[in-house]
Amino acid sequence: NVLHYIENNQQCNPGELLLLDVGAEYANYSSDMTRTIPVSGTFNERQKAVYNAVLRVKNEATKMLVPGNLWAQYHVEVGKLMTSELLGLGLIDKADVQNENPEWPAYKKYFMHGTSHHMGLDTHDYGILTEPMQAGMVFTVEPGIYIPDEGFGIRIEDDVVIQETGDPFNLMQNIPIEADEIEELMNS
Repeated sequence: NVLHYIENNQQCNPGELLLLDVGAEYANYSSDMTRTIPVSGTFNERQKAVYNAVLRVKNEATKMLVPGNLWAQYHVEVGKLMTSELLGLGLIDKADVQNENPEWPAYKKYFMHGTSHHMGLDTHDYGILTEPMQAGMVFTVEPGIYIPDEGFGIRIEDDVVIQETGDPFNLMQNIPIEADEIEELMNS
């Protein structure tokens, strides 16, 4: 239930989730991918509900990475998607949303980092965030929900290339991402 696990000194136990934030380099270019998998090979009902909520946000956020969109507005729209999912999961309520601080929206309690960052020669590559998105830009898409009171967090991350038209090209499209795919792979 933390963004990045530093100590790496605990045993993985049945019923827990393992969040893997990994990357590789090829021809001097970086990649960055996150998957969250159930240690026992099967998500419990709550874990799967949260996993699928994160995946829905990721899928919708990915569709917004198109030429002309602005970085700041993208994050506002992703925040709305996350708010809807957190309401559905019962993690926040309408009063939380109505009374939220615009500088720290209610969803930030469970999703406190950005949705995306530039990719390129560095994993967190430099990009001018005030310029509109352009074809050829590469971004991560990595929403997450972290629930300390329930002892787990889920993040899912892919790298995508903005296209001239249509949906971005997902560089991780052949890596299992659906909860059922992960369970099937882990139990095969």
